Amino acid sequence: MTEKPTDDLRRPAGDTPSFPPGLHNAYLFSVFNAFSYQIVLSSPMVLYAKTLGASATVLGIIAGMMPLLVIFQIPAATHIPRLGFKRFVFAGWGARVMFIFVMALVPLTGIFLKAESRLALMLALLFGFNLSRGISSCAWLPWITALVPAPLRGKYLARDAAVQSLASFITFLLAAGCLAGNPRSWQFAVLFVFSAVMAPLASPSSNASRTPKCRRRPAPPKAACPGWK
Repeated sequence: MTEKPTDDLRRPAGDTPSFPPGLHNAYLFSVFNAFSYQIVLSSPMVLYAKTLGASATVLGIIAGMMPLLVIFQIPAATHIPRLGFKRFVFAGWGARVMFIFVMALVPLTGIFLKAESRLALMLALLFGFNLSRGISSCAWLPWITALVPAPLRGKYLARDAAVQSLASFITFLLAAGCLAGNPRSWQFAVLFVFSAVMAPLASPSSNASRTPKCRRRPAPPKAACPGWK
């Protein structure tokens, strides 16, 4: 006789899991998010740094800054129960948007700033952007986990990945059209402004999602530590 999974025993008969109402806002968030971050974290930013004379080392720093600063999710996760999912995500999101708007102004400073100064300024802004992104992103998946039933999480993640990939493809097509030929500084500024405008558009989408209460798990009991003999 086969044993039924625990989830099936707890779920009432005929009660099939379904996505919560308003979850389509999470997909809209992913679309506008991809429109935004693919500009400042991918090849358009690398191309702009290359036009400023960035060396291979600097280009490697730009490419590796995002995965390196994601590690700040670990210490930041302890503050999620105190602030809540939505406040935590939106605090980091607001900081990200601010950094992108300042990035859009950097290509226009070529009148009074040298290329080396513009590159150093962009690196500092990218550090702030990736740091705020790494800290605030630790609340996103726990928020989705609290909203989506366990049997449907795989389907949600598959759809979310497909939506992000399609939005990223469209973003790279727009970037290729904007930077075709020998791009000038104002063309990069237009792309960065596009990224900055798309970021706030994602906020109402995630704001429309329900916000479950974030509860702190009780700490496990500490095992007795025998003294040294």
